Formats: sequence, structure tokens, C-alpha cells
Amino acid sequence: MAARVLSESAIRVSDCVTELLRKQPFFGSLVLRLPLRPDPTRETLATDGHEIRYSPRWVAETEAHLIETAMARVVMACALKHHTRRGERDPERWQMASQLVTHALIRDAGFTLPPDAEAWDDLSVEQAYERLPEPGDDDSGDDGNASSNAAGAGASADAQSSPHGDDDDTGDTSDSAGDGDRQDDGGGDEGPNARDGDEQDQDSNGQGDDSAFDAPPSHDPSGTGEVMDAGMRTGEDGNESGETPVDVAAEEQAWDEAMHQALNIARAEGKVPGRAEETVKGAHASRLDWRTLLRRYMTDAAKSDYSWSLPNRRFIDSGLYLPSIRSEGMETIAVVIDTSGSLPAATLAEFWAELREVASEIRPESVVVLQVDAVLQDAAEYAADDLPDEIALKGRGGTDFRPGFEWLDEQGIQPSVCLYFTDMECSDYPEAEPAFDTIWVNWGPTPSDWNREPWGERVDIGHC
Repeated sequence: MAARVLSESAIRVSDCVTELLRKQPFFGSLVLRLPLRPDPTRETLATDGHEIRYSPRWVAETEAHLIETAMARVVMACALKHHTRRGERDPERWQMASQLVTHALIRDAGFTLPPDAEAWDDLSVEQAYERLPEPGDDDSGDDGNASSNAAGAGASADAQSSPHGDDDDTGDTSDSAGDGDRQDDGGGDEGPNARDGDEQDQDSNGQGDDSAFDAPPSHDPSGTGEVMDAGMRTGEDGNESGETPVDVAAEEQAWDEAMHQALNIARAEGKVPGRAEETVKGAHASRLDWRTLLRRYMTDAAKSDYSWSLPNRRFIDSGLYLPSIRSEGMETIAVVIDTSGSLPAATLAEFWAELREVASEIRPESVVVLQVDAVLQDAAEYAADDLPDEIALKGRGGTDFRPGFEWLDEQGIQPSVCLYFTDMECSDYPEAEPAFDTIWVNWGPTPSDWNREPWGERVDIGHC
């Protein structure tokens, strides 16, 4: 019996992932990044941002569209950093808040929620958490009733909705810096959702994992999947290195890049889910340094698709045959350096050193470097590994943002992204927005109305 349930659930999970890739490639490609494995301690399925654990019995007994909904919800919650942002907040109340805000997003994307599942629009997970009753306020002890009692307040809430709508990752994350602490409450097979019999025999079949029994108690009030804290993870060399805390900044950056790549895949197939682009853009707009933002644009520019000829190695050990995501890399990036006299040479040298590091890591096919003050002073093209150790500055006059873009247009060069390093002390912009993305890397003060960029994305990196 145990082997049959395990086998049938693995096939069903694989079918659900394949169906997500076909119908909802944005969510399907996010799921595809995470290994899936059975875990009888879970009520439904759960993720900590590193893998998806599912209850074989729940999978075997649940309609496929509800499994797909749960998969979509948990990866959306990770993309919005719910697994890194809880801090010291009550885990069950946080779980409910996460479900309430992500339900609205996946509902608008076309997923069918369970009949009793509530959805709150235009709130961040922190805002939803604050509007839910404190533990113990609802004497009934029924999670569904607690959600229903709070729904009126959430549905009518307006003053505190996030500026980007949806669940906005620009919210306060100070409580979660360096956290992701797991509950140390024993978990294990004595947890409230551990089952006897069939599922408990999975380890004897070689399909389980002892670490599953270190997980916190399962809590899924809406039946749409759990999001666990990122917490601790075993190193790449297995038990020898023990468990180490998750690097929260790296974890969040990885999910940013995954979300952008998923959006690109969905765009290519003409299946971008409702509000997805707004959610992706608003999730981290003011939280990235220029290097992270550059990596994000490079991920956007890479051509990504599925490959069934190369099975995804994450799933092979679970007996699942699923495609891998392949990327062809990116072609040209343009770097325009403002060499006007108002930018210190030492600052330009620091920027150049960082640029060489990022180019070496991302490895575009070519890097076009333009030095521009009031006119184009120099143009050069390099391979990623051939950028010189230092840049010989040319110019040091006034500032005009037009010559660099004019030269790219004249040469017929359309880069994947243009990185413009400047102090923004200029209001002479091209009349028309170029056909490629531009990042204004601003070393100067925050621009005022007279010199604020009319298009592109600005990252303020230092001097105030």
C-alpha cells in the first residue's frame, strides 16, 4: 500500500507540474526550480524556498487543479519573500496572512481557490498579519472562522494598502534581517499531521528524508499549501558541513531573478498572468543595489525556454521526468560613463572595478563602453574577460545625456540593457525613449523635477 501511494502521488505531482508549464508557465517555471519530495508530516504541500515537500496521501486524494493551485500559491509566496520575512511573528498567523494575500494574486491569474478560501486584495503580508486577530482572540479555535472574522476588516481596508498593490516586497523587512528561524518544537513524526501506516513507511522505501521529521508542525488553514521559514539548510557536501543559516539577501536575490525569468518565459508564450508584471516590478523596486539590478536585467535579457531533451536533475531522484530550463545567455550590454568634471575620478574607478566583476560573472557576449561628457569622447567594445583593469578617462567637461544614445542608434546597436553611470547633473535627455532598458546608476543626490530621468530605472548608490 505504501509503495502504491508513493508511486501514484509521484506520477500525479509530475503531471501537475507539466500541466502548470502548459497552462501557467509563469508559475510552472517557478515550481520547476525546486526539487519535489514526499513528506508525510505535511498536511498538503509546503516549501521553504529550497524544495517542495508534499503529503503523498493528500496528493493521491486531491483533485489535480487544487494541487496546481497549492503549487502556484507557495512559489508565489516565496517570490514575494514570505519565507524570509516572518521574523518573530506568530507562525500560524503569518501563514494565514500569507495565504490571504497570495490567494488574490493566484485568483486573478485564473486559479480556482478552495470554496472556503478567503482572498484579501491590495495588502502586503505584514499588513494582513496586523489585521488578523491575535492568537487566542477567537475562542472557537477554528482557523477558518478566524479567517472569516478578519475578512471583513481586510476586505474593507483601504488606507494602508501597499503603493504597488498586491504584496509589495518594499515593505518593512527589518524584523527578518538574518532571521528565518525555524520553530524548534520537536516536529518529527509526533507532529499533529504525521500519519501512521502507509506514509510513515516511506523512509524504508528509500523515498523519504530524515530531515523531513525536523520540520515545524504543519499548518495549512486554507488547504492551499504552506510556506515555511528559509531557516537552516544543509551544505552542498551533505552532513559533513552541518546546517548553516540561509543568506537572506542571496535568497531574496535568487527569487527576484527566478521571478523575472519566469515572467520572460510567460511573455514568450503569451500567457502572462493577471497583475504579474505589476507584482514583479513592485516586489523589490527600491531594495536593490545596482549590481543586483544589473544581474536582474541580464536575467531578463537571457533567452530562456524548456528543454525536454535534458531532464531536470532536481527531480530525477524523486522518479519524476520533467524538463529543464535552459538559457542562451545574453548578447551586448552598453555602459555609458559620465566623464564630466563633477564626478570624482576615484568614484569612476570604483564603478569600473565593480563593472568588471559583474561582467565576468554574467558573461555577456560583448560590452560596449562609451565615455561621454557633453560629447562622445570614446567608444570601445570588449569581451567580458577583456575589460582592462583600469579605465583611462577622457573628457571631464560638461554633461549631456544625448550623445551616447545617438551613437548607439547610429551604429545600429541595440543592447540588452544600457547602464549609465552619472551624477544626474543634467536635464538634456533624448527626446524619445530608446528601445532597450536603461539603468541610471546615480552617484549624486536624488534628482529633483528639473533633472529627473523621464524613463528607465534609477538606482541611487552613494553620494547625497
